[in-house]
Amino acid sequence: MNVFVSPFNNPFINLALEDHFLRQGADLPLAFFYVNRPCVVLGRFQNPWLECNLPYLVENDIWMVRRQSGGGCVFHDEGNLNYSFIYPEGMINRSRGVELMKKAFSKAEIPLDISPRHDLWLNGKKISGSAFKQTKDACFHHGTFLVSSDMDKLEESLKHTIIPKESKSIASVRSKVIKLQEVFPGVTIQDVIDLVSHELNSIPQTLDGSFLSLPEVQKSFSQLTSWEWLWGETPAFSVGDLVVHKGFLKEPFEARFTFENLKTILPASELNHLFPDFSDQEQKRQEVF
Repeated sequence: MNVFVSPFNNPFINLALEDHFLRQGADLPLAFFYVNRPCVVLGRFQNPWLECNLPYLVENDIWMVRRQSGGGCVFHDEGNLNYSFIYPEGMINRSRGVELMKKAFSKAEIPLDISPRHDLWLNGKKISGSAFKQTKDACFHHGTFLVSSDMDKLEESLKHTIIPKESKSIASVRSKVIKLQEVFPGVTIQDVIDLVSHELNSIPQTLDGSFLSLPEVQKSFSQLTSWEWLWGETPAFSVGDLVVHKGFLKEPFEARFTFENLKTILPASELNHLFPDFSDQEQKRQEVF
């Protein structure tokens, strides 16, 4: 199995590359590793106002991202390793990736347990959350692996901005978490990549910038960074008397659920809490392109 490592820390680029590998990119199976800058990554069917602390994200330059797979909301930073095992149709198995991770770590005398949700646990706490996506021809099982993450920022980032009166989104299942360095000080992200690559009898290959020029990668990047995806894909929910569906107000009028459209309805303090200014993030995430 080939092992690819991304040199990029932009989460939108890494998700676009992952989508490229899933849909049309390379000989499968393969493993893909990447490390993102600080960000919070929502599952496909989640509500950002429910899942994360939006004002805190803006204040601390933590990006908000929505991925294509389901599952819960997670925090990424430079101390977290993201893994993705991508398989062709004939090898689809939700347990295959985490079983491989467990086997690799067991050879280093690091005992991991697999939960019924296909997450990895260490000493009774979750060290790796995961999610799954399948197309007609392939699938991936991807997840986080906490090595040396900032646990205070993780906890604060994943607090609610609001709790909607009603919501049809899939809520995250909160668990106590642990990072690898709490139990095994000195272990690095590169150590984990090498450990899993050795189990796969493969030498990690670092991707080059030519992938960014691929039309399908650019198309996926544009979709992932769009308002329609980040905010507009939020399942139906209600805030007070306001009903929101797919990012649009249903009452009292048809308009986007945005700061500008609610200026005459909500007080400034509530508006600033619901809609902190993400414009700086929006500019930064486009800089690579």
